[in-house]
Order: sequence, then C-alpha cells, then structure tokens
Amino acid sequence: MESSGGKWEIWIDRGGTFTDLVARKPDNSIVTTKVLSENPEVYKDAAIFGIRSLMGLTQGMPPSF
Repeated sequence: MESSGGKWEIWIDRGGTFTDLVARKPDNSIVTTKVLSENPEVYKDAAIFGIRSLMGLTQGMPPSF
C-alpha cells in the first residue's frame, strides 16, 4: 500500500440517511465510521462529526490533516 505521507486521507459519502467515512491513517491503517446524516441534537454536520470521531477528537479540527 502506498504511504499517505504522514497525513490522514478521508473519503466521505453523504447519503440521505447515513454519512459513511473511510480514512487512511498516517500509519496506513484503514478505519471507517457511519453516522446519521442528520442528528441536530448531537451535531450540526455529519461529515465533521465523523472526521472528529475517526481522529479521536472531541472538538475542533487540526489545521491540516
């Protein structure tokens, strides 16, 4: 597998019910998550919430990933 250059690579498919995320971590391992596309009581944006979840962040985003 080709190296991701020490950065995260994230692919997102935002659907009507679920938003699916697949990511390649800096160590080249693959992780996935699935979140509801709309859940306003928990988050404003499913993609941002999913990225935070994959990266183990509770808030904010790193300036570059």
